[in-house]
Formats: sequence, C-alpha cells, structure tokens
Amino acid sequence: MMGKYPEEIYLSQETDNRPSFLRFLCPLLFLFMITAADAQQKFNIVDFLYGADPLLVNGRYYSFFPPPNTEGNQYLEDPQFKTGSLTLRGKTWSGLMLNYDIYNQQVLMAFRNKTGADNLIVISDAWLEKFSIMGMTFEIMPLQDTVKRIIQIIGSGPVRIGYLWQKDLKPDSFHGARYYSFSSPRKENLILEGDRVVRYLNNRTFCAALDEKKRKAAREYLDKNRIKVRNADDRTMKALLDFYNSTAEK
Repeated sequence: MMGKYPEEIYLSQETDNRPSFLRFLCPLLFLFMITAADAQQKFNIVDFLYGADPLLVNGRYYSFFPPPNTEGNQYLEDPQFKTGSLTLRGKTWSGLMLNYDIYNQQVLMAFRNKTGADNLIVISDAWLEKFSIMGMTFEIMPLQDTVKRIIQIIGSGPVRIGYLWQKDLKPDSFHGARYYSFSSPRKENLILEGDRVVRYLNNRTFCAALDEKKRKAAREYLDKNRIKVRNADDRTMKALLDFYNSTAEK
C-alpha cells in the first residue's frame, strides 16, 4: 500500500453504504465534470487497448468525494485528465487518460469500455512502477520506512532529485467548520543516490548532502546561476544535476 492517507474519509466500493442511487449518480456526475468538451477525446479510446489486458484494468473504481462546499481539488494540478503513460510490472502503456490525486496518493485512469460505459479506476498500487503525465515522470519507491511512495523524479544520472507531493484537507476558517478547502500542493525535496535518500530545504542543506569532493563545484554553480533550490523549476534542477553528474564522472 502506498503511503498513509491523512484522513480516510473516502469510501471504497466495498464499504460504501450510501443509498444505491447516490453511489451510481455521483461517479457519473464526476465523470461528466472531467469536461464535456474533451469527453470524446478522453473516453473514445479503442477498447482493445484495455479489454485484452486485465493487468491494466485491475484497479478498483475511484470513489473519493470531498465534503460538500469544498474549495480546491485533490489533484496535483486540476481535475482535467491528461494524456500520459504508465508502467505495470515492466509493461508500459501510452496514450492513456490519467490524473494524479496527491491527497489520497492515487493514480487514476479514465476510459470507455467496449460496452460504451465510462470508467474511472484507481491503478493498482501493487503493480505500478512508474507513470508520466504533464511532462513529469513519477516512480514508486520505498523510503527509509519501507512504505512505497509516489515520487516525481528529476534527472537520470547517479544523483537525482525527488519531489514528494502532498495536499491537506482542512476546515475553512473563513466560513466555519461546515466548509473545507484543499491546501495548495506542497513538496518535500529529496536527493536520491542509489539507496540513499536525503531531505533538503535550501542551498545549504542541498550542498551538504552532496559528495564532499564535488560540493564546492555545486555551490559555485548555484551562486553563478543565482539558483535557489527550494523554488527552482524542474528544468533548472535538471540542468544542475546534469552539471553535477558530469562533474562527478571526471
């Protein structure tokens, strides 16, 4: 199981005790809200991509619903599904309609089966290895506590950067306890080197986690390019890692 959910307020298909018409109506409304304009593009996918391979559609139906009047959403970016790819047990599929629920730490896939029914499932975390969406790549990795987590990966050399994305769902203090709001996405910054995982907060702690022999070169690169690792974009961090890894190989 990947990660620990902050509050298990979602209902799985097996434990949903709401009236039957609500259980059917809510998922249908949610699928409609994925956007009617792009519905044909999102769900008109030839069914043999899925129906012939139970490995891909082995997940359970997505059934998380925030409390009424909740501000924001549970996704890394927005409820819009995007084209992406994923790898399960060494096999990769592309051209899938995916989204990443960072509140519940779940990867979602929307598709239409051969009977014409729209489906929204949670990809099985037992077999998921990695996925890509919105130009970002994510891997499923165990941290020091051995719990598997979804981590965005920057770089491809011996030293890489990982981002662990999260959101909170809290009562909205401006409207009272009856209203809730999702926080903005926040990330935990990690340096990944083999089996070593080190958290960092700023330039000082970032450099301190690097190889002592290469630390000075990394610090000079940061100063020269006026980079603050805490809020640098992905492209900037990838360039930094390319520099550092090429220096480390000399």
